[in-house]
Amino acid sequence: MSKVTAGVLTGIVLGTLHGVFSAWGEPKAMDVFTTILGRASQGIINGVLAAYLTRGNTPLWRGALLSGLIGLGLGALAGLPGHSWAATLPLGAIVGVGCGLATAAVKSKA
Repeated sequence: MSKVTAGVLTGIVLGTLHGVFSAWGEPKAMDVFTTILGRASQGIINGVLAAYLTRGNTPLWRGALLSGLIGLGLGALAGLPGHSWAATLPLGAIVGVGCGLATAAVKSKA
């Protein structure tokens, strides 16, 4: 499995879970769907950027740290429209750390 594949798959799973958690209790199905879709796409972006940053044989801690920072940035961007930084920043960082750990765990074949 390549680093990009690991990052994207982890990003989709964690982003979807982030969307389900964020949309819990929404009264309209379309609000739930758009929240889940938005957070899953945020996870995909995080996974691709994590794979780019963890080229080569990167230590797990460095992959988690750098991708966690990316997740914080993406969480801040996601929180801008609704002023919901308290909910999006920590979960965005968790998605970032997960993507970073997944991509750093894949060792390059050199």
